[in-house]
Amino acid sequence: MHAPTASGSAPRRALSAAARGWRGWTAALALAAGGCRQGPSLPTVARAGEALGATFSVAAWGRDSALLERAVRQALDSVRLVDSLLSTDDDSSEISRLATAHGRARAVSPTFATVLRKALAVSRASQGAFDPTGRDYRRVVFDSARGTVALPGRLVLDFRGLAEGYALDRALLPLAALADSAILGLGGQYLIRTAPRRPGAGSGAGRQVGMSDPDNSLRAVALIELPSGTWAVSTTSQLDRPGEMLDPRSGKPATRARAVTTVARDGATAGAWSSAFFVLGCDSALALAGAGGGQLDGVGVLCVDDRVRWSADLDGRVVLATDSGESAGSGPAPGPGRAPAGARAPSGSTPRPANPDSSR
Repeated sequence: MHAPTASGSAPRRALSAAARGWRGWTAALALAAGGCRQGPSLPTVARAGEALGATFSVAAWGRDSALLERAVRQALDSVRLVDSLLSTDDDSSEISRLATAHGRARAVSPTFATVLRKALAVSRASQGAFDPTGRDYRRVVFDSARGTVALPGRLVLDFRGLAEGYALDRALLPLAALADSAILGLGGQYLIRTAPRRPGAGSGAGRQVGMSDPDNSLRAVALIELPSGTWAVSTTSQLDRPGEMLDPRSGKPATRARAVTTVARDGATAGAWSSAFFVLGCDSALALAGAGGGQLDGVGVLCVDDRVRWSADLDGRVVLATDSGESAGSGPAPGPGRAPAGARAPSGSTPRPANPDSSR
């Protein structure tokens, strides 16, 4: 995935801040040129830190730099709190301690319960394509009334994707009331907030996020235009995790898609469904996603296999890009398909050019 940019500028040879792997995320994404700035005079505060095995970065624009600085520090604290609960790399984290309970029920924090509830809901909706156990989510014993969790056998939990998105959601809370705009990034995900254009301020600049070509992370295969508001964008790609992304239902490598970018209103949803869509493949992802046709209202998807396709709610907001930096144009979304995973490719999709420099 590429850093957000201001609409109207051509996507050049390589947009800055390309992903360097699933957990490797450069701090430059939060420092992306004033793509979220609402005016040249607004102060900017930017910080970065480590969390969940990746680099968390935040850049915010607002009118009061002192209050903005405090809010950015609170955002970092929020991400570190989520890290202390959900990091699988820290033996003292809540998720690691649960793995050593040997099947006994243990009380979990409200935050942990919230994330687990979301994970199990997406697991059910995706028919196991997203699975926080990597094996069989149905064996997790979760007593929501008592706030306890038991993992029978050798089950362990890993909220990868969803955890990063949830951390971004929490980090945005202290910024929401103070920042005109903000870009937050963690582990291959963005959470982008832009204020509506003020009356009399002109047409204003839109926001764009680039999807990396799965053959070359330094080249954008497409750009997604985001309107004002809060949007989460999460990408899962073969380039970032070659052979590592497994289908939890079979234990074999997921090969139906080459890259998936999911757009949603919150980070937890975008992160979890990005993983699920990658496993399901483009046909089923397009059948499930998108308002006015899919089952997941408010969740859009841009998917690459042998073609570049997107859900109906992204129609008119996707710009295919060439290496030369010229717009390759946008076109109609494919017609809605049918779930589940065996669905045929919907019509109206765009073949992926064999030559990356060719236009649509």
